[in-house]
Amino acid sequence: MKRMYSDSTGNISNPSLDTSLGLIFRLNSLWQKTDPAALSGNFDRWNFLLDRIFCNLLFKNELEVEKEENKILKVKLCKDDEDIYDYLNQKVFEAQTKLIKTKEISDIRKAKLELYRALMLKDVGLRKFMHIRLKLYLKEVETNPARAMWGY
Repeated sequence: MKRMYSDSTGNISNPSLDTSLGLIFRLNSLWQKTDPAALSGNFDRWNFLLDRIFCNLLFKNELEVEKEENKILKVKLCKDDEDIYDYLNQKVFEAQTKLIKTKEISDIRKAKLELYRALMLKDVGLRKFMHIRLKLYLKEVETNPARAMWGY
């Protein structure tokens, strides 16, 4: 049986549903901001938004805590999540560094393209992580988008 709670106004709520809906609204809000940042070439904003999305996607994942007696020595993301995050961020960092060090106009364009592609990979990687691994959001059930729009 699902637990239901009432708040001070008497409204009944379901904590797991409320958590899920809260996550969906937060993620939708963040994802809506990524496309304008990408389209305007605001790579720093795009990158920060992707980091916020990643943090929201990991809300259920356990942290690995290394302890010695009662003292915490280290806290980190679980190994798989940390590896994915580190890889994607390393590609972005490398491209940012190359862009900063570049002096020639033609090389700057190439460096910007490299940074764009690194951010695009991070963006797509997070979407796949969200959809495939975490099974959040979209469920593909209709092969004809025109029919899906009209509900038949």
